[in-house]
Amino acid sequence: MQHNSTKVLPIEKIISILSYLTMGIVGLFFIIIAFLKKQKVKFFLMYNIAQSMVISIFLALIKLGLGIILEIIAKIPYVDYIAAIIYYILNFKVLRIYLLNITFTIPELLVTLLIGYIVTGIILGRIFYIPFLSDVMSKTMKNYN
Repeated sequence: MQHNSTKVLPIEKIISILSYLTMGIVGLFFIIIAFLKKQKVKFFLMYNIAQSMVISIFLALIKLGLGIILEIIAKIPYVDYIAAIIYYILNFKVLRIYLLNITFTIPELLVTLLIGYIVTGIILGRIFYIPFLSDVMSKTMKNYN
């Protein structure tokens, strides 16, 4: 999906990438600064800032909800075994990079791959399609000029 905009500037790409890496905080500061300077934020940058915030909120809600559900299941006799298995699967280290002393669990690896996919699009100056999320973002941003 590409909006009718001009060429994406390198600073817009950098701010977009930093916005994803900081859960939208850098992008939020940029929007506040642009508002105080009375400057308009381009569609590409605004889209990526908004999407980074939506992804961060969505992931936080999933983590919170799953934690609550696992806590409830863990209190039920004979069913607590299922909670233990789910907890083990979600916290199992599937990838270890010894040189950097980094390990990834399944959810961390999936989020890292998603952000890598999005950052690739940003570097190319395009907005890549993410099922469901891109549809919601397109409807939300359709009146943004």
